[in-house]
Amino acid sequence: MTNKKIYVVFDTGAFLAKYHLQLDPSRTTIYTVPLVIDEVCDKENREALEIGLDIGRVIVVKPNEKYIEKVVEKALEIGEYISLSKTDIEIAALALELSRKGRVVVITDDYALQNLLLHLDIPYKPLRTTGIKSARKYVVVCKRCGYTSTNREERICPICGYELVKKSINTS
Repeated sequence: MTNKKIYVVFDTGAFLAKYHLQLDPSRTTIYTVPLVIDEVCDKENREALEIGLDIGRVIVVKPNEKYIEKVVEKALEIGEYISLSKTDIEIAALALELSRKGRVVVITDDYALQNLLLHLDIPYKPLRTTGIKSARKYVVVCKRCGYTSTNREERICPICGYELVKKSINTS
């Protein structure tokens, strides 16, 4: 076991669990994105987050656009883009950017984000769930007419108007 400092990237759920107040500051540096900070809005959790920010336990960074583009490209490739929020994309992009500097782990219970991180070879740790065990790929389809979307902005089928969904595909 090494005493090397690791970068820990938090999604919103990690702050809601107040996990930033439990980690050893001598061994970890906690990072997140501005969108996560905006999502923590109830009084109790906001106060706990403010403590972490005030004492320098939490560093807020907007990821570089080139890493956001790489993450979006990977999310589209694996069919996960439809399930990811802008916050999820930025968390993965920040983790990818920090992974160029050292060891990174993302704290998240979000399955779509975990799947993306697996495809990016970035470790994650769930807090309240078991987490996913293997990477999956999806296609985005219309359940009504079978249309397959390749447009990342599409949420509604242009043929029949039905909502598009992601469907798991066999990756073996």
